[in-house]
Parts: sequence; C-alpha cells; structure tokens
Amino acid sequence: MLVAEAEHLVAELRLAHDPMAARGVPAHVTVLHPFRAVVDDETAIAVEAIAAGIDSFTATFESVGRFPGGVVFLEPEPLDRFTAMTRAFVAEFPDCPPYGGAFADPHPHLTVGSRVDDATADGLDLALVPGLPFTTHVERLTLLVEDDEGRWTVDRSWPLARDQH
Repeated sequence: MLVAEAEHLVAELRLAHDPMAARGVPAHVTVLHPFRAVVDDETAIAVEAIAAGIDSFTATFESVGRFPGGVVFLEPEPLDRFTAMTRAFVAEFPDCPPYGGAFADPHPHLTVGSRVDDATADGLDLALVPGLPFTTHVERLTLLVEDDEGRWTVDRSWPLARDQH
C-alpha cells in the first residue's frame, strides 16, 4: 500500500538509509512480500476480490519504531486493519508466506532506514518525530514489480471497497 503522504517527510531519509528507495520503491506499507513473480489473470481476479472485500480506511502514522538489525520505521494505526489485509492475502495465497516465512506474524510498517547503526537510528528518530502525526486514506492495493536490473515500478493497483462508516 503506497503512502504518498509520507514522501515529504521520508523521501530523502529513505534514499540515504533504505536501499530499496534507491531502487525505485516508494514509501509504502507492505501487505505481502514476496508475491508471485507473474500475476496472471486468475491471480489478478483473486487480488481484486480480496481488495473489494476490504473497506477503505484512514490510517495515521504517529510514532517511530525499531526492529532488530537497524530497521527504523513509522508505525501505521490502526495496526489491526493492516494485519487483517496480510492475513487475507496469506489465506488466498498460501504459497506466498510473508517475508518468505521469516516472521510468523509480520508487523506492518513503513521502513525509513535499514541496517543502520544506533547513532543513525537516533538521528532518524529526531528527524521524523516533528513530522508526525500524519494521515493517509487507504483506498488501493498496489503491486510493485522488480525488473531484471533490480528496479521496482508500479505494475497495477486494485481499489478497496468504499468505507461505509
């Protein structure tokens, strides 16, 4: 799920501290990675059905978090809405365990820095906190694909259902 509203805050920081940004990956919260290398018509229809069963919603990014290994991230709320999306995809695509099965219960997040030392992580915290909180309306799921040179681009996206609340 792309988070365009985060770009003003995180774009330069991600370019400096998250190798995926330099490879074309925009600010996002991962729903499921890795996914199928080829998204055929049957897979696209299944993704469309999942998306149509999820109401759009507003997400807020209020805090900075850290994972072991020097990962600095922004945490989306409500967290349960993001984990529910991942669970829906895992149920439909059991051949695509999140992060290759490395994490039993992945924690949704927007990565800002990866493999950074403690001092850099502290600096990222200081740079990010003044820009928080911000909100985004989650209304689409977007598929990013990697080309033969390791660059990532948007392939397609699917709308979520309209929020009925």
